[in-house]
Amino acid sequence: MRQRKTLKDVAREAGISVSLASRILGNYGYFSEETKSKVLKAAKKLNYKPDVIARGLKTRQTTAIGVIVSDILTFFFTTIVRGIEDVASQSGYSVILCNSDEDPIKERDYLLALYERNVDGLIVCPSTGNHSYLKKLSRGEMPLVLVDRGVRGLKVPTIIVDNEAGSYEAVNYLISLGHRRIGIITGLKGVTTSEERLAGYKRALEENGLPLKEELIKEGDYQREKARKVTQEFLRMKNPPIALFVCNESMTSGALLTLRENKVKIPEEMAVIGFDDPVWAPLTRPALTTLSQPSYSMGTLACQALLKEIRGVDRTKTPPEDIILKPRLVIRESSGGKVSEKFKAEKAFSEGGEGY
Repeated sequence: MRQRKTLKDVAREAGISVSLASRILGNYGYFSEETKSKVLKAAKKLNYKPDVIARGLKTRQTTAIGVIVSDILTFFFTTIVRGIEDVASQSGYSVILCNSDEDPIKERDYLLALYERNVDGLIVCPSTGNHSYLKKLSRGEMPLVLVDRGVRGLKVPTIIVDNEAGSYEAVNYLISLGHRRIGIITGLKGVTTSEERLAGYKRALEENGLPLKEELIKEGDYQREKARKVTQEFLRMKNPPIALFVCNESMTSGALLTLRENKVKIPEEMAVIGFDDPVWAPLTRPALTTLSQPSYSMGTLACQALLKEIRGVDRTKTPPEDIILKPRLVIRESSGGKVSEKFKAEKAFSEGGEGY
């Protein structure tokens, strides 16, 4: 196996000291352009690659950041990571990406591994089980930024969307079309996004004078298969909902699959709105109405905030404020149009005059 060339080899080839070669390749201190040219030619000739780990131990910087998301298979998180990577690359940083699958144990292992690798900072979409450890990392001066979800009591830069306002707008829109019996598939209990989206659903019902019915609230845990199961539970009800608000992309794909398998007509028999606007949303038949999140911007803002933390920019005693972006309701075919008076009457009759 060919031995890797070292800084000593470059210095010997250029006919200079190791310390001078280090200064030139590290771009610090004084050196002449003539000597710099010699060193660069020697490095190219030897195909020299700097030892990033050794340099990190010396400088205490690895020019690497760790990113932990919950589900990289979703368009939402893929786009966030793309935004992070674009900013990181422009600033000379590499990204180490980890996928937690909403598993606190897996997330904890990744947090420990990234810390031990001496990454310069972390961007995390937190699960439910490691809030105290994240606080410990933050107190230990590990630069940390949260994205998509916050952690109560953790005063670090946090990039989120206004989940409650988005959920309220979506459910209010369904109500404006004449829907009264609206089901919701919520996310993971204890996660801020799930709690906020449920709060928006409840507020929309309350402000429109509609009763909150617990049988119309089901937990999908942000998982596709769990959403398939609870959608089937909705369909088995004696009086199922005729509109469905689903609180993330993975669960929406699961709900749509169950509706298709049961030959439920969308939107005639079940109107659907999903939270997240994946690239496939306009390609479904009918095209999916969604709440679109500015995921790429969330990624770029998260990385910009982390780089400021790493460089010690704007660090004051004042706790950082959350950056709250607005989701956008994208109206397509799956939410349908106004519910006809005839359909309202038929539903009311089938439900024994209870209304729908």
